[in-house]
Amino acid sequence: MDSHISHIINRALDGALITRDEVVDLLSVEHGTIEAAAIQIAGRRLTKELCDGEAEIHGHIGLDATPCPNDCKFCSFAASARIFRGRNEFTTEEVVANARDFAQAGINAIYLVTTETYDKEKFLEMGAAVKREIGDISLVANVPDFDYDYAVELKKTGFTGCYHVIRFGEGVYTRCSVENRHKTMRAAKEAGLALGNCIDPIGPEHTPDEIADLVMIAREYEVAFSGAMRRNTIPNSVFSEYGNIPYTRLADYVGAVALATGTGIPGNCTHEPSPLTVQGGANIIWAERGSSPRDVSMENTRGLDVGQCRDIYKETEWPVHEGPSRFYS
Repeated sequence: MDSHISHIINRALDGALITRDEVVDLLSVEHGTIEAAAIQIAGRRLTKELCDGEAEIHGHIGLDATPCPNDCKFCSFAASARIFRGRNEFTTEEVVANARDFAQAGINAIYLVTTETYDKEKFLEMGAAVKREIGDISLVANVPDFDYDYAVELKKTGFTGCYHVIRFGEGVYTRCSVENRHKTMRAAKEAGLALGNCIDPIGPEHTPDEIADLVMIAREYEVAFSGAMRRNTIPNSVFSEYGNIPYTRLADYVGAVALATGTGIPGNCTHEPSPLTVQGGANIIWAERGSSPRDVSMENTRGLDVGQCRDIYKETEWPVHEGPSRFYS
């Protein structure tokens, strides 16, 4: 066991906030080594200690699948991808039914997810309808950039959280302004919304330095949770030459991010759900309904249901928290 890596791991487990250079060192460890295994074990141990040994299942409900002018090259909704044509939106009845199914299955939080084209007032109305159905289950907004006034409206509607991140290649492979992403994250926190986060979308070409940059942003905002999410490369995109990062390597990053974000950020997420990354320390995974930026059809979703998520946790010995999410309460 490398003494330097062992020292970093032990510092993180003892409650120290490790340095950026140390974060890079953890992320640089070669997969399949004793050091990589130790990072996964330690990341899981720390996350369990911070979360009373429990995991959560969150639910993603996509409200539309419309060509999006933000044109994120890793997203199937990108206008330039030409996968979806015209305006495609789920009805209020369909969305509420999906939320009801999630609630009956014991979900901890429900996210409503849209493209840039979805009307903001309509989103508030949809949120109110869903909140009436799900009661005290945490309701989370995963929407394009907004200002403080809209954040306040989200809070009044019943949303307790917002999922918003600076992604790899922001402003280069997307038409989103990095500054506007920051403004939205600040607005959400100022309005009293808990902020969910993940290091994403990770591809095999991303370096430890690039990943560490996003870890530092998560630490800056004192998010409720972070984690590691892989990019599922859409056909004929600029990322096609790189493909997808293996779940085995993603599990190393899940463990490293848990140690890197420290005791101030308790939760550790991953997507898409995999026993490998959950065994590596992730305790937040998503079930999916409706549209998804990883899908190429409105009729079929590649996402898992709540039962399949529970099975992953059972096989990796994670008890599932009952009740509203501890991260968005």
